[in-house]
Amino acid sequence: TPIRQIYALPGDLELSKQNIAEIYGQGYSRVPVYDPKGKDCMMGILMTRQLIMIDWDDERTVSSLPIYIPPCVSPRMNLIRLLHLLRKGGSLIAFVCAGPHIAERALDEGRAIPPEAGFMGLVTLQDVLESVIQERIYDEEDISERNLASAVLTNWAATVLQRFAKRQKLRRVNSIGSSTYQNQPSPYSDNDGVVT
Repeated sequence: TPIRQIYALPGDLELSKQNIAEIYGQGYSRVPVYDPKGKDCMMGILMTRQLIMIDWDDERTVSSLPIYIPPCVSPRMNLIRLLHLLRKGGSLIAFVCAGPHIAERALDEGRAIPPEAGFMGLVTLQDVLESVIQERIYDEEDISERNLASAVLTNWAATVLQRFAKRQKLRRVNSIGSSTYQNQPSPYSDNDGVVT
């Protein structure tokens, strides 16, 4: 997932009732956390299940929670090696960086990924499996979104068809009405249609 499409949280975000609700509303079990300096300065991953224990009146920030440090990988890493790394390491997510060694060193030292590491995005185990099998994997959320999209499309199509049917019916009524009017004898003609 490229950096511009990632839903992530700044480390200094206060965990208020509203912010926690928004985080849960996104539907992710893991959310990247970045240094307030910029979204390219990732600090790690927040496991959203940790938010269950938060009292929003405590005015805690995201960075005050335990942040999981995922592996950092190159965008050129072989898919099979990446699959092995994610499976072996027990991680479902990895940061993709132009300089993964620079990024890992910074994270190991408790610092955010520096700009010179070239953070590019993240890759999940699901992304890797989809690339290997060359097919999209749908989870429960995807299926409900697909069902919603299908319902919206069906509703739209039904509305369009109803409008089309009404227009066709009006055209028939208008054409029958005008042809009936044309076939009626003039009040100024005799029964044979001759004007008198």
